[in-house]
Amino acid sequence: MTQPVLEIENLQTHFFTDRGQIPAVDGVTIRVNKGEVLGIVGESGCGKSVTSLSVMRLVPQPPGRIVGGSIRFKGEDLVAASEKRMREIRGNEIAMIFQEPMTSLNPVYTIGDQIGEAIRLHTKTSKKEALQRSIDMLKKVGIPRAEGIVHEYPHQLSGGMRQRVMIAMAMACNPELLIADEPTTALDVTIQAQILDLMRQLNRESGTAILLITHDLGVVAEMCHRVVVMYAGNVVEEGDVRTILKTPKHPYTIGLLNSLPKLETEQERLYSIPGNVPLPGTLTVGCRFAPRCEQATDRCRAEMPELKAVGDNHRSRCWLTE
Repeated sequence: MTQPVLEIENLQTHFFTDRGQIPAVDGVTIRVNKGEVLGIVGESGCGKSVTSLSVMRLVPQPPGRIVGGSIRFKGEDLVAASEKRMREIRGNEIAMIFQEPMTSLNPVYTIGDQIGEAIRLHTKTSKKEALQRSIDMLKKVGIPRAEGIVHEYPHQLSGGMRQRVMIAMAMACNPELLIADEPTTALDVTIQAQILDLMRQLNRESGTAILLITHDLGVVAEMCHRVVVMYAGNVVEEGDVRTILKTPKHPYTIGLLNSLPKLETEQERLYSIPGNVPLPGTLTVGCRFAPRCEQATDRCRAEMPELKAVGDNHRSRCWLTE
């Protein structure tokens, strides 16, 4: 896993609103290697989804805009790419699974039409061939009676089945990168396990790199090779999963791990990180996590730390690690 399929360098995606210019993503650098599963974790509002939408160039414009940095996919800068080129890449070389499949699928088209459209858009196949390939994809993602399901509409399927359809659609053209934005949030735990198994199997068999966005550290431990922890539009820590879970360095990562229930100890009350995530753009000096950090110093409040190496393939954005 040495060759990066995706390199995000100092990405800055801002929203221009009545309240002024709001930096939703503020200097994010992420690298996804070929065939790797990389997890991005953090609380709601930390910039995970905006980062993924920036890669796909799907940030609504206006009010959003990429104002700085680069996004390189196999060496090609997507920020500078034309809309025509992005249409060729989306769904073909980079695919995305969204959080809520009911809002991602078109309610007035059949499942077969929607998967077939993605196939016919990027490959020279007839309607009949696309339908057969849609059936094959549905079977591959474990949907029973696929021949009947292709003629049904999204509202006729359960949440788990719709999410499988989204994965089938995403994988129809064998993309090199799959972005999954909290793909199991709305599903119960048994269906969640099946969806994660399916994604792991596709990663293993097809060598597809996966950028998995989640707030569930259990999912990260089970699925990912490396993990990036985001807070308030910044990357605060990154490293391989075992290192981050065993020896976290950033106080925010430590807080996230401490807030998980532990089976081996009795706890009357779960730990929670004090305070709330700051609104984007409200903190302009110092470490973004300083107002909630129990170990913060005057330096933390005055200067923004850099993301520095704290071990092998392990980096943290904290003055306390120096």
